Amino acid sequence: PLAHGGQPWQDATIFDAVVLSLGTDFYKASMIDLDPDALGGAKMVEAFDRMAKLRSYVDDNFSGRDWNLASAMVINGEAGMQMMGDWAKGEFLKAGQKPGEDFVCIRFPGTQGSVTFNSDQFAMFKVGEERQHAQLLMASAIMNPTFQSAFNVVKGSVPARTDVSDEAFDDCGKKGMKDLAEANSNGTLFGSMAHGHAAPAAVKNALYDVVTRHFNGELTSQEAAEELAASIEAVK
Repeated sequence: PLAHGGQPWQDATIFDAVVLSLGTDFYKASMIDLDPDALGGAKMVEAFDRMAKLRSYVDDNFSGRDWNLASAMVINGEAGMQMMGDWAKGEFLKAGQKPGEDFVCIRFPGTQGSVTFNSDQFAMFKVGEERQHAQLLMASAIMNPTFQSAFNVVKGSVPARTDVSDEAFDDCGKKGMKDLAEANSNGTLFGSMAHGHAAPAAVKNALYDVVTRHFNGELTSQEAAEELAASIEAVK
């Protein structure tokens, strides 16, 4: 029933949601603060137990499958659901399916009211005063509500601003915007560990390794929690 691609970043995407479903305080302690007790404790063992349960819902041919092929499994009726970011919606739209009719977008069970995000970023280099005006114009254009709406409607994502009208968005987009605003107001909006916003690359890659080995049956949940704490402590 669960469409999944066996690639480290996809395994970690599910893991992100599973950890968040065990509570926002736990997500912050383990994924943001990198607290060794949270990383290697009983709650993390429970997170890995839940990952093992989810693995039992995935077919045996998942290894190496690209995320869009997993989306196609849901579109073609070969699976019931996929745990993926909102960019997957484009595959459904491309196949002629309509949000709210042919498919729905929901938060991972237990995470309503909180959101992990991955965002596009633009870096402005230190330049002479004569070029700073152009940089400000570009930044202003990118953050303009009209552009934020037009861009994210096409991409299938959610605007970086919380004051953008949802009028042009479909059901999935409207829900995403509402959820983001709710999480932002609650203080439960977190940069995603799986997608490189919560910690440096070395930490993320250490997590990838442990999560994927556990998902592939190479580690027990207890071993995975212990190794996760040790691996992250070694690289942070």
